[in-house]
This record gives sequence, C-alpha cells and structure tokens, in this order.
Amino acid sequence: MELRHLRYFVAVADELSFRKAAGRLSVSEPAISQQVADLEDELGVKLFNRDSRRVELTEVGRVFLLGARRTLANAKEAVAQVQEAAVGERGRLSIGSIGPLVHPFLPDALARFRERFPLVEVTVLNMDNRTQFEALENGKIMLGIGFADPNLAQCESLTATTLLRCSFFIACPEHRWPAKRGRPKLSDFRKDNFLTPSTEMSRDYMQLVRTVCQRDAQFEPNFLTVGNSLESLLSMVAAGRGVLLAPEILSHHRRELSRFRRLEGEV
Repeated sequence: MELRHLRYFVAVADELSFRKAAGRLSVSEPAISQQVADLEDELGVKLFNRDSRRVELTEVGRVFLLGARRTLANAKEAVAQVQEAAVGERGRLSIGSIGPLVHPFLPDALARFRERFPLVEVTVLNMDNRTQFEALENGKIMLGIGFADPNLAQCESLTATTLLRCSFFIACPEHRWPAKRGRPKLSDFRKDNFLTPSTEMSRDYMQLVRTVCQRDAQFEPNFLTVGNSLESLLSMVAAGRGVLLAPEILSHHRRELSRFRRLEGEV
C-alpha cells in the first residue's frame, strides 16, 4: 500500500465518482479505478459499491476513510516539517554556555531568535570550556559560548568565532585605590591576591586572569579561591581578602559596576 492508493481512494470517496476523482487528480479514469481495485485486493475488503449509475462507500469504506484521511494529513505534516527543518525553521538548537558570561546578552538574543524561528526548540546548558569542547565533539550541544581558550586550537573538529571583545575592570577595596586616583594599571596589583570562585567555571576564569596578567603586566597572579558568585566575591573584596579582575561584560547592567575600576590601557 502506498500513499497514492490512499489519495485516489479519498478522492473517489469525496466525489463519489471515478470520473470526477480522475479529473481532480489529473489522471485517467482507468488508472484511478485500477489503483482503487488494487487497494481493495490488498485489504481483502470492498470499499465501494458501484454500478453504471452511482458509486457509494461501503460501511467498511467509511471506516477506512477516517484512517486514510488521518494518514494523508500526517504525511503532509511530516513533509512540511522536513521542509521547515531543511531551511532552519524547525529543529533543535542546544547551546553550552558559561552563565555569568552570557547573561547580559543571551536571553535577549534567544528571544529574538524565538520570534524568527518559533518552531526551533532551544536548550541552554551551563558548562565550562572543557565540558563544552567534549559536548560539541560528541554532539550533545551544537554551539558553545565561553572564554577565549588556546586549547581550542588543538580541537581540529571545532571552529571558533569571536563574539565580542571588552575592557577589563578590577574591583578592590576603596582604600586600596580611591576613585579620585583615576584609572589603575594591572601591574599595580601584582602583589594582591586575585579572588576566584569555587565553582566549575573557576578553571576557565583562572586561565583568563593568568593570560591577561602575563600578557599585559608580565606577572603570575596569586589566586585565592573564595565565594561562588559575583556578589560573594565582591563581599570578599570589601573585606580586604583580595582583588577581582573581570571582563566588563560580567558587570554589564549590574549595580556592582560602580565598585569596579576600569584598567588603564586594557582592551
């Protein structure tokens, strides 16, 4: 049994005429008559009572008609879904991301994406860089958003694109660097502890801080792991435990931005 058998059968059932059904489907009357006969032979039942003057559904034919319509509708929907998926209008998008890093822009970006592609199912998972690499390679996610990572060059199956660049800020106790002193240099803090969160993202964050300190001020930072959020780290800064270096985006739209000092010469 093929879909064309069902289409021919439904057309005849709608028109109650082989001639009209043939015209509707742009096929010959003998062809549609043969297809319906083949369908009846395959099912082993009579779907129509017909003579030279009229065609009518049998009781079995009426029951079969319901299922035939449903099958054709499902097939049509499946074709539409395939076509939508082929042009990116339907499907799934799984994203791995570092929560605090993407929070300033990802919700708005996904809202716009949803407006444009309402049939695409989006999933966002919080994971560090290394976990993102593994998830991308095994197909668990389709897109990863994290810190720039030199280890990415070792993953031949992955490619990277820079989404944004931003300045670095540093948070320190008010007495350590009063606002009136202007912008500090990163080298001014070479003897301070650099606070880092005790979360799964700490490895990526420490790598970022180490890279910036070595690149821009030629020193190896001393890390102190405390807190598990930006708020708790800022509290430790206020308590004099150390300083906090962060990309501007981590403080975007936050009132805590006032506690940070933009570093001189940082890009």
